[in-house]
Amino acid sequence: MVLCGMDILQNCAAIIFAADAAGSEGLASTALRLGFGHAEDYSKLANVPPKIFQFYIVHGALPDAAKVRLVRSIRTSPEYARKYAPIICALASGPRHLIVPLIDMGFDEVLFLNDPDNVLAQKLRGQLLADLLFIESPHYFGPDRRRIELVDRGDTRRKAGANASGFRKINVKRDPLAGISARYIS
Repeated sequence: MVLCGMDILQNCAAIIFAADAAGSEGLASTALRLGFGHAEDYSKLANVPPKIFQFYIVHGALPDAAKVRLVRSIRTSPEYARKYAPIICALASGPRHLIVPLIDMGFDEVLFLNDPDNVLAQKLRGQLLADLLFIESPHYFGPDRRRIELVDRGDTRRKAGANASGFRKINVKRDPLAGISARYIS
């Protein structure tokens, strides 16, 4: 996806969360190689230009409990741009069945860093300029986790109020130049 003659990711910053400096530096280097305009460890957030669109990239080596806390803290932020920002989990490699538990945690996307760069960049670009479905329920707020299930769209588990869970759908659109828009659709 090209925006004004350049890659759309050039208008974005990758904010890195990793367990150590080596993991952070590795992810920052990868983010820059994939086309991000800026990449910084979260501890150096002051180095990121103000008002730039931010992705949160989380190293898969962080313990699951830390990943859950991190996703929850971002999604409950009072800052609109942070609350709806893309949260990406980056794994060095591994079996593809690892994706489902990470999506269940609330990640927007899971990257396997041994995939080709063009595949990784396309997955990241897919978080921008598209209508995305978020779910708000008493126990979850984030991207629609059911998008990876093999459940028919007419299945009762896919309807608001099914199993007395009660949830609302939110249409989210992320644009690095115009910002984030979100509106309830049910």
